[in-house]
Amino acid sequence: MENNILRFTMNDISEQSSKKLMKLNDESINYGLVLSPKDINDIIKHTNETLIKIGRIETSTEALEKIIEIVYSSPYTDKDNYVENINDMQEIFYYFKNQVLDLLSDDEVIEILERTYDEKRGEILQIQGAIDEFTKEFKLRGEF
Repeated sequence: MENNILRFTMNDISEQSSKKLMKLNDESINYGLVLSPKDINDIIKHTNETLIKIGRIETSTEALEKIIEIVYSSPYTDKDNYVENINDMQEIFYYFKNQVLDLLSDDEVIEILERTYDEKRGEILQIQGAIDEFTKEFKLRGEF
């Protein structure tokens, strides 16, 4: 019974998420980037898989929307890596949140990711390395 309720709720959230994410195309088109309905479904599927894998629950698309804005507004994103970079940045976001035990707000993490995305020119492996360094320093400073 609980699984059916959770499944219904997740489907409802996915439908609402699709509409919100599709609306982002109104702005991203100015950068020559557009998400198709298939892209959005793939992103939502990847989001759900990532959340399950790392044991997190998300009730809104606010962070994902901000991540998409980071990716489409960067000069280091093109059509060929747009969806992949969104998915990768989202994984980095949740990894980062877990590593700092949610002591940084979503907006603080988003700000760091935005700066790092541009500093590392959209190179995901370099972004991951920079975030790893940041979390190590955060822990060493005793921020916990």
